[in-house]
Amino acid sequence: MDASLLAALGFLDCIVFQRLSPNEFEVLYKAGNWLDELLPETVGSKIFSFEHNSAYLEDFLIDAENLWLVNKNGRIDSGMWSEQLSNQVIRLEASAVVADKKNYLIVNKLNAKYKQKQETLQIARESLLTADKISAQHDYLHSRLEELLSETERAFPANQPVTQALAQTDLGVAIFDTDLLLLNSNPALRSIFDDTNIKTNLPADKLLLELFRNQYPECERIFSTASSWIGEIFWLNPPLQGKWLKLSIQPIKNDAQEVQNWLFSASDVTQVKYLLKRNEKLTHFDALTNLPNRQYFWQNLEKKIQQNRPFYLLYLDIKQFKRINEIHGHLIGDEVIRELSIRLNNLVNADDMIAKIGGTEFAVILELKHSHAQISSMDQDYAVTFAEKLIGTSCLPFYLSSGLKCEVGLNVGVAAFPKDSSSAEDLMKYADLAVYAAKKKSISSISFYSKELVDASRKRIEMEDALRNALQNQEFELYLQPILNLSNGQIIKAEALIRWHHPDGHMVSPDEFIPLSEQTGLIIPIGKWVIKEACAILKRLTSQGEPIKLSINLSPRQVGDRQLFEFISDTLIESQVNPQQLEIELTEGVLIDNYDRVHFLLAEVRKLGISISIDDFGTGYSSLAYLQKLPIDQLKIDRSFVNEINENSQDSDGAIILAVIAMAHNLKLEVIAEGVETELQRDFLKQHNCNIAQGYLFSRPLPYDEFCELLAAQKAKK
Repeated sequence: MDASLLAALGFLDCIVFQRLSPNEFEVLYKAGNWLDELLPETVGSKIFSFEHNSAYLEDFLIDAENLWLVNKNGRIDSGMWSEQLSNQVIRLEASAVVADKKNYLIVNKLNAKYKQKQETLQIARESLLTADKISAQHDYLHSRLEELLSETERAFPANQPVTQALAQTDLGVAIFDTDLLLLNSNPALRSIFDDTNIKTNLPADKLLLELFRNQYPECERIFSTASSWIGEIFWLNPPLQGKWLKLSIQPIKNDAQEVQNWLFSASDVTQVKYLLKRNEKLTHFDALTNLPNRQYFWQNLEKKIQQNRPFYLLYLDIKQFKRINEIHGHLIGDEVIRELSIRLNNLVNADDMIAKIGGTEFAVILELKHSHAQISSMDQDYAVTFAEKLIGTSCLPFYLSSGLKCEVGLNVGVAAFPKDSSSAEDLMKYADLAVYAAKKKSISSISFYSKELVDASRKRIEMEDALRNALQNQEFELYLQPILNLSNGQIIKAEALIRWHHPDGHMVSPDEFIPLSEQTGLIIPIGKWVIKEACAILKRLTSQGEPIKLSINLSPRQVGDRQLFEFISDTLIESQVNPQQLEIELTEGVLIDNYDRVHFLLAEVRKLGISISIDDFGTGYSSLAYLQKLPIDQLKIDRSFVNEINENSQDSDGAIILAVIAMAHNLKLEVIAEGVETELQRDFLKQHNCNIAQGYLFSRPLPYDEFCELLAAQKAKK
């Protein structure tokens, strides 16, 4: 047997057998001294029969025999296995070959290859551990400095705790004002860019900003929308090889949710990148998911553009992932990302490409099934169907090794080549803008880039500014909608509903500005204004001899505010209002999304004497167990069920209402029906023992003075 030929084929430390018959083999070539111990039947004989000394090899011979019987040129491999010899463990791989109507069995010793594979896996493990450690450092630094910087009563230059925090961290830190002008930085940042062989024309903070702006098309959107960002940037500094930096960007906001500072933290991860580059696969592929990484994806995106054939770029962002990390930790978060990457990859066609391009972000190049020069409406339908499949698989529960069950979702932003742009940078920027638009919706959504989207984004920024001005300029007003006892028609309480009088004279719908307030965090200062104003109204009503109860709504973002309970308690004391006159309403979704936090909050406010109501009941998916465990006083039947009661309704249309009423009464809870607009609906509710209601049949939400007139008219009738 020609040893040089075997070496050229990659068989260096191997044994070659020729199959003479199903039971007879001849030893043609052997290297090393391990054959005699592995297969004693070959000792002293060139022709032999296997005697079951290697279970792995004999199992492979079953598949090999099928190849040999066909007797057509070809080859199959066994995959790697291990054998324990007297003084060593060897790693082997077998190949069955048919060449020129002759049958061969090659057993190759792969100890060196196995060692390389283990080193690669160790590199991946080390990289992941290092990345986790660095992420934890960035997270801690951000929370610590956010706490210090948010203390607005301190003048920044004299903020000694901030200076101490900067000095104590190994991360490079730069703190900017809202115009991205440097306020402070630490020695660690300067040391990242400090090299005696290189002279940079820019200070470290400006260089950091420039690198980010040049390498990430998303930068404009991040600053304009006050978003957080984390990723990697590269600093090329000839004659050296350059540095890779992990960069975290966080807006620091005050109580009014206005950005007052930008926090940049950077760490040198060049060593991690060096470890990865020792293995070509890890250079181009993400160590956590095995998918192509951002750099490799970008290369393929540019190549795809050069082919000049239409395609879609999909930008995918995981929903609710930060919450999983906060509750369960980064290891569980990594497990969810790995499982999700497998699900997504299984849906991608062979001609498409999916990559992990950020911490919670994926991107897909979606091939179209034609060679036309332009995108058609059918192509868009195809992209929507594909995106819906991605969303569908992401929304299925994740059952983790720890026994936990997690749920996430997916937002998808889509840009089209060449319809939207012929530039890789612009396509990424537009797809990022589209996914940001999709994030505004509460459920997993798809959004296509369009000029209208840009206009909507600009309008959103303008409305956000207008909302901030509305808080400062006292443009909000609380309207009161009466809630009646149906048995006697008396007003027993009211729901406080916020209204916005825009300076141009029109009334802005809550449906328009409340979701934006929730997304931007402005709901927290707006919610505090509502609480203060409601308490002020309660005090005025009590002084006028009308000590009725007011109900206010709490949003999911407010419930997550750690200072909420303290604020409610302090406001009640300051306004000298009886807590029993205040009621708070939460939706079912808040119960599900933040159960532990809600349970603590409701227990504390209940101790004060505040009552609790669950709004829009029946529209969510809350467990009935929540109703028994949480301190709840009332359920509000959603208006959509009340609307089903009309002259054309069937007996079954009121079934949900009847079920809610029966369940509530069994749990000793009151039931309120909202959205009552007809006498038929009122009579149905009275007939079935729902004795509290609100709706346009009785009154629309009213300004304070008109509400007082209604109360006065009610008194006059008695």
